[in-house]
Amino acid sequence: MSFKLAIISPRGLYLEKDVDSLTVKLTSGYRTILSHHIPLIGALSYAPMHFIANNKREDFAIHGGAISIKDNKVSLIVNAVEAKHEINVKRAKDAKQRAQERLKNKGKDPNLDVKRAELALLRAIARIRTAGEE
Repeated sequence: MSFKLAIISPRGLYLEKDVDSLTVKLTSGYRTILSHHIPLIGALSYAPMHFIANNKREDFAIHGGAISIKDNKVSLIVNAVEAKHEINVKRAKDAKQRAQERLKNKGKDPNLDVKRAELALLRAIARIRTAGEE
């Protein structure tokens, strides 16, 4: 049995598809969603996400947002989303290293935007994990 999945980003509808299962990380931990899941609203973490449709797995990096489940339809409203094939692993690893270096100096640099550096690190880690490089 399948259900309708819609992924919406600030740019509009990213993907709409019938899927058999969805595994996504909420702020409370990973959840696997199957057909006829109970209604749910939750906050999404910066993390890898995947779904299975027609026995084929598709992987994505999700960069925060919200999930809504109702009437056998799942909507992911995300800050940003990237399919595995869209991820530049070298760029993600470089971004991770830059963010870690910035965070090491957080007590020394009064101009450092700590929250921005932390989010950059979370995005980079999500991309690297989605690409299967960590």
